[in-house]
Amino acid sequence: MDPRSGSEDRPPLDEPLTDAEYERLQAILGRFPGENAMRLEEMDGFFAALICAPLTIPPSGYLEEIWGGDTAPFAEADGLEEFFSLAMQHWNTIAHQLGSQDTIFVPWLEAEEGEDLPRGNRWALGFLRGIEMCPEDWNEIFADERKFAMLMPILALSHENNPDPEMRTWKTPPSPELRKQLLAGLSMSAQWLYDYLRPHHIREARRGMTRAARTEKVGRNDPCYCGSGKKYKRCCGNVNVN
Repeated sequence: MDPRSGSEDRPPLDEPLTDAEYERLQAILGRFPGENAMRLEEMDGFFAALICAPLTIPPSGYLEEIWGGDTAPFAEADGLEEFFSLAMQHWNTIAHQLGSQDTIFVPWLEAEEGEDLPRGNRWALGFLRGIEMCPEDWNEIFADERKFAMLMPILALSHENNPDPEMRTWKTPPSPELRKQLLAGLSMSAQWLYDYLRPHHIREARRGMTRAARTEKVGRNDPCYCGSGKKYKRCCGNVNVN
């Protein structure tokens, strides 16, 4: 069965998660024992970076990064299947927001208990962890000062609580007004990076398809090989790359 078609007890992967499903996903993430295991905000930033990246990394290449260990922390296969289904639905929501001209990408941010405004630190750290999955593919961004500037809101929030005081962004917490600007900057940075790197991503996906499946034609109604969750005809099959 195509996972995007869903099942009797699970919706298709191209439908947004409900509030109850987000709570379930948060509960699953909260049980991961690894010291570096991600929570939902961090995973959201992590997914955003992987979706923006020029090179597609399959789930087998990054799931261990999410649960922070070499072994899947599930007693039964059903647990892994449930987590993977929920995570991929969330991935597709991010991909849709970044790839659609009719929507605005909104990072999934959570305020600390007793605070009204999210800090954004976990999201920014997750984005950097996504970059670290294939850092050489981001060299074009790192090597150009103007392009690198688009990472500044992410870098500022990721280093706010750096263990090394000398590496921290501020000596004292930023004002609420500045934090609001930085949180808005997360959305703008991710969208700009996605738009700029999208042609690179498509070219790499097409090269990979040519190498691995030269004799297997992708149907226009098949899921796109780039991992966006869209049909091929609505995604890479409908893009002109100069």
